[in-house]
Amino acid sequence: MPPAKPDPRRPALWLTHQGNDLFLVNASGERLEEVTVERGCFETLDDLSLSSAGAPITYRCVASGAAVKVDEYDDFYDLDWVITLTLEIRSRRLGRLTLDCPPQKGGHEELVLLWNTAEVGRGVSCTYG
Repeated sequence: MPPAKPDPRRPALWLTHQGNDLFLVNASGERLEEVTVERGCFETLDDLSLSSAGAPITYRCVASGAAVKVDEYDDFYDLDWVITLTLEIRSRRLGRLTLDCPPQKGGHEELVLLWNTAEVGRGVSCTYG
């Protein structure tokens, strides 16, 4: 198999873990004026469905190169829950964009949300405005 062609893109915004904590890393090259995080989750059991949503968390003035905590997982209790994560980001260059991460059972893994080419990451949906 021939070697893979290197990807010239660089992540501008991505999610990464440190222990049980999930962080949004800002490598966009600019300060994010505001980051609002909304987390939800649901679990189905037979014909029943349970859902939960926490209060939104808002960070202001997130410097380039900084990371902010967007979620925390429990390795035992969160395994059966499908977790949703929505990030609303405001900045001068990006404007206002909403990034919806694909739902993940047990929590989100490392994921590129936005590349430096303005392409969204795999499975991420983006709305501008």
